[in-house]
Amino acid sequence: MRTWMPRARGAKTGPRLATSIGVLAFAVAACGATSTASSPKAKVKATTTTTTTTPTTTTTTTKPVSSPHVMIVMMENKSFSEVIGQADQPYTNNLANKYGLATQSYAFGHPSLPNYLDIVSGSNQGVTDDGPPSSHKFPSTQTLADQLVAAGFSAKAYAENLPPDPTNNLGEYAVRHVPWEYFPSARISVADASSIVGDLNAANAPDFVWYTPNLINDEHDGSVQQGEAFLSKLIPEVQSTSWYRSGGRIIVEWDESDADNSGVNGSGGGHIATIVVSDSLRASPKRVSTPVNSAGILRSLEDAFGLAHLGAARDAANGNIDTLLGATPGPGP
Repeated sequence: MRTWMPRARGAKTGPRLATSIGVLAFAVAACGATSTASSPKAKVKATTTTTTTTPTTTTTTTKPVSSPHVMIVMMENKSFSEVIGQADQPYTNNLANKYGLATQSYAFGHPSLPNYLDIVSGSNQGVTDDGPPSSHKFPSTQTLADQLVAAGFSAKAYAENLPPDPTNNLGEYAVRHVPWEYFPSARISVADASSIVGDLNAANAPDFVWYTPNLINDEHDGSVQQGEAFLSKLIPEVQSTSWYRSGGRIIVEWDESDADNSGVNGSGGGHIATIVVSDSLRASPKRVSTPVNSAGILRSLEDAFGLAHLGAARDAANGNIDTLLGATPGPGP
């Protein structure tokens, strides 16, 4: 399992120690007050400020007290018409009808891996196959997780049937569906999915959550009925957590269509379903018909947290699902 850990803090001596203590004392004195977030895109106004000291620098990170909670669940290889409107998937269609649905959502391309790389980094990184991390590795590429942590948010990924070596396939675990393993410096840990409910009920629950089902549950090797059964178990479990009750939003996204090559700007990975679940959408269900692709989904994830846009997410032509996420346009590149 690849786990991101912060760098160890160094010791200070002499005058630098006095300076650091003064900075820390100021931060402690200020922590009882609330302030208005400096970014006009922030979803909340109250913030907390944490000061950390290293042997050479002192840095301050500001994080909203009440952070956005966004989760993405990646399903596999089904076109929009294979999911939406199908009587054999009543639970999935209930989500689409009672919450939010992007009716013109498209994948980046074929096969699977380029879509996963694109949705977390804004680019397929030149990859056109499903090779493992031993073939494709991008240690210096910035990802959504790096943006989140740099902005003071937390992020965690979960994968079903996570093996001891998550950089290789094993059983129903497919590394090509866990994009973080291709970015070895990404500031995110990957844990077995069995721990997700406990984590989402914890006081330190992650702000951003990534979820990779196994090959049966994501419908790659399993049927749509098996995918339906998986979603009908997972989504209510997440909805029961304190994470979801604190404004959680769940995106259910299919990586590509196995039936066509359509896209937002010409060819692509086909017409897919993108469903968003939240309490606000339950109160006011929405269907949006603005074309969007995986880079546009990344754009809206960044908008939800008030982040700048990576790669192709900078191009407004790739669309967004801001209306479904209740997000506002981000600060741009």
